[in-house]
Amino acid sequence: MSATRIWIKNPLATFTPEAVDGRGGLVIENGLISEVLAAGQQPARPCDQLFDARDHVVLPGLINTHHHFYQTLTRAWGPVVNQPLFPWLKTLYPVWARLTPDALALASKVAMAELLLSGCTLAADHHYLFPRGMEESIDIQVAAVRELGMRAMLTRGSMSRGADPDCAGPMLPLLGDRGDHGGERQASR
Repeated sequence: MSATRIWIKNPLATFTPEAVDGRGGLVIENGLISEVLAAGQQPARPCDQLFDARDHVVLPGLINTHHHFYQTLTRAWGPVVNQPLFPWLKTLYPVWARLTPDALALASKVAMAELLLSGCTLAADHHYLFPRGMEESIDIQVAAVRELGMRAMLTRGSMSRGADPDCAGPMLPLLGDRGDHGGERQASR
């Protein structure tokens, strides 16, 4: 089966290393850049599709290095809008304690869809909620990442008692034991 070749032709600008002229566009082959074309240059071989990029700027995918996907579902919840950090956390801990596998899957997909729409192609999610019934949280996120085709660094986040020692108290049951919660399972796949 031959590779699909797409020419992203003549963009307004292309973000490339300093010495590389990308004014002619890029050729994408099976999802990877196979050619960077200088102004006026043609692809080495015919392309299956052509995208006229004259009104577009081509950038590399952005990287989000700190996210909490599950928080997507509660970020606009009235009782916490415009709250300082610690009151915000204290109010949300009981809500997050009721997180379900389906809600985490939805939150992860919504978060990644928003990131992809903004040009982000890689995100690091710091997940630290593992209440009873949510031991498979990382597996749920891996499935969502694969479904949306995004790149992700899924990690077990951490929590300290911080400046307000009473803040983490309600959260402690949500942190679960200090087990792996899917990291070793996923790394072996």
